[in-house]
Amino acid sequence: MSVRSLLVRVAALALLAPIAAPDSLERLAELSRSQLEAEVEVAITKGTAWIIANQREDGSWGSHHSPRPIEVFATPPGTRDAWRVATTALCTMALWDTKSPSDESAAAADRGLDYLIEHWKVRRVSPEEHYNVWSFGYALQCFGERLLAVPDDPRAPAIRAAAAGAVAKLGRYQDLDGGWGYLSFGTLKTYQPSFTSMSFTTATILVGLDRVARAGVEIPELMLGKALKSVRRCRVPRGTYSYGEIWNSGPMSGLSGFAGAACRVPLCQYALELFGDTFEEEDHLRGLRKLLVEEARYQVLGLRRPMPHSAWHQISGYFYLYGHAYAAYVLEERDEAVQRLFAPELARAVLLCREPDGSFWDYPLYSYHKPYGTAFSVMALSRLKF
Repeated sequence: MSVRSLLVRVAALALLAPIAAPDSLERLAELSRSQLEAEVEVAITKGTAWIIANQREDGSWGSHHSPRPIEVFATPPGTRDAWRVATTALCTMALWDTKSPSDESAAAADRGLDYLIEHWKVRRVSPEEHYNVWSFGYALQCFGERLLAVPDDPRAPAIRAAAAGAVAKLGRYQDLDGGWGYLSFGTLKTYQPSFTSMSFTTATILVGLDRVARAGVEIPELMLGKALKSVRRCRVPRGTYSYGEIWNSGPMSGLSGFAGAACRVPLCQYALELFGDTFEEEDHLRGLRKLLVEEARYQVLGLRRPMPHSAWHQISGYFYLYGHAYAAYVLEERDEAVQRLFAPELARAVLLCREPDGSFWDYPLYSYHKPYGTAFSVMALSRLKF
């Protein structure tokens, strides 16, 4: 075997190998409820402090700098702009959600919001990539939550104008099947994407649309109706959601099974309920149980693997904190007994991603992973009731 071939094989194995989390489920499982609650409080405080300390001078979070020789497919500058806007929206919302508010967190959130108002308009970078739909979705949620919480904010007219602009942009990038995706593969590349939408991307954007709609921003009924139908079509009869519309023909595949879909089921049901769909309480309990108990080990095994979809059931590490954050939104709406039942499991799952410096991360992504991971974690942990 040549030296070159050996190096290629070693590099491939390195890409597939997970990067160990500093904590362990075994240690976390030994903590009593009161001990776990205390660790959550410390984690929120340290996570909030990390977000504040790592805000960039322009008010944003995250950057394209990477210590790794190989990264995911991302053409500069547009894709990096999209990730920075999306990450900034998440960090801003986390600072609003934190149970450790301060003058510093409020000031940092204000700078983050100012950055979003100025930089929300992210362009599509190539025929294959339209990651900017993520930036529009999270920016809309951030804009809507600010308008709902502080309707007399002096920036309200600028926020509403930016929100209306993002809604219009989403109309341009809405996939022909009705939802939103972020990549277009295959030979056909069209201005309005035609490859496939993703159930979870569409659901994320629906959450953002809900927030600004409740704040009085107009959402085109046709656009909204098509998006809702797309997520509904992705629902598999046994209660999971396919990865996206082109996967609907294989509802028993790894990505669409209970383990592969565990991180997106609570989100999809949450998004649909925001617009009037109804689910039995058992649907929500099953989604929480699958993610936090029955299929939890598969989610952990996907953590921090640099190669997307390289774990069992084609799970990617970047599903992890994202999925648990939306599970916290769902859990927050359940009764006290259900919250007490699942809060420890959700806390352990999130704390597993904690770093000694107070940050959290689940998937290595340039230098965006710690800001978005810490934001999702603070948002999730701040919603728990023990």
